[in-house]
Amino acid sequence: MVPLKKKPEAGEKHIVALTRAVDKAYGSWRHLIARSFVSGVFVGLGATVGFALVIALVGYILGALEVVPIIGEFFANLNEFVNTAAALK
Repeated sequence: MVPLKKKPEAGEKHIVALTRAVDKAYGSWRHLIARSFVSGVFVGLGATVGFALVIALVGYILGALEVVPIIGEFFANLNEFVNTAAALK
């Protein structure tokens, strides 16, 4: 950081404080990597949970409206197949 040659004025104090805060936050590679990692984990978690909720809601609505009867038949056949395979063991 470049040292100041004169005393900052009232409006410049905020800029100097902001510059020091940014330098402190992003000056250390360790803190930057840790912050980025935690941010990435929470973004991924939020996207996963959000996607699951949207898909569950769409599936519930389509099931309630009986728009997609093929899906129910598919899962009935899949359940029958799994039960048959389990009985053979």
